[in-house]
Amino acid sequence: MTGPPGTAGPAIESYLAEIAAGLTGPAGARRDILAELAAGVADAADAHRRTGLDPAVAAGAAIDEFGPPERVAAGFRAELAAAQARRTALTLMTVGPLTGIVWITAAVTSHVGRLAPPWEWAGLPADARLTTYLAGLPLVAAIGSILFTVAATGRLTRWLPSRPAVAAAVAAISLAAVDVVMLAALAILGATTPGRLAAFPLAAAGAASLARLGMAARAVRDCVSLDAVCPRVGG
Repeated sequence: MTGPPGTAGPAIESYLAEIAAGLTGPAGARRDILAELAAGVADAADAHRRTGLDPAVAAGAAIDEFGPPERVAAGFRAELAAAQARRTALTLMTVGPLTGIVWITAAVTSHVGRLAPPWEWAGLPADARLTTYLAGLPLVAAIGSILFTVAATGRLTRWLPSRPAVAAAVAAISLAAVDVVMLAALAILGATTPGRLAAFPLAAAGAASLARLGMAARAVRDCVSLDAVCPRVGG
């Protein structure tokens, strides 16, 4: 077997570079794919050289076996879409509860809210009830989409043929909706009851939501772009 891609010869290096240009998705997944391809093409070239072919001719024969770069790159799009969806879902699964804790802390320290189970929401003040419903519904959608995406890109992939990039994008959009509601509620509270608010906790909560909005926007862009070139993952 030959060494790493840097010693594989100019033809193989150029071939791998063309494939790399056609791959989009998480950097780690792309590196793994290219490393696997480099090893495979190098092995094929070695096999041809052992039959007596000139190294350049052997490299060309190995490249012909693997096929055109655009077709090879297209063959990995489903895998990359699933990798992007899973990474997005796991990131949201981590960031979501942390942002929620910051908001709960801010609400409690400002005495503008309390934790209540769904069956007690009807007894909340009108403004708190409206905010709870507006934030709670997309939060439920986000949780469901995250769990589905993790399942559809894990061991249940075979039984859950799906478009995980779309599910991950729905999760990101749903959490963004939660943040928009909370930021709007914060703005209204700041304008109507400024003296009651704990400035630092609420500023931290607002910053956390703004950061998550930016992350959600990037996640939606990445997931939608991958789903556009790979309309279905699974079978």
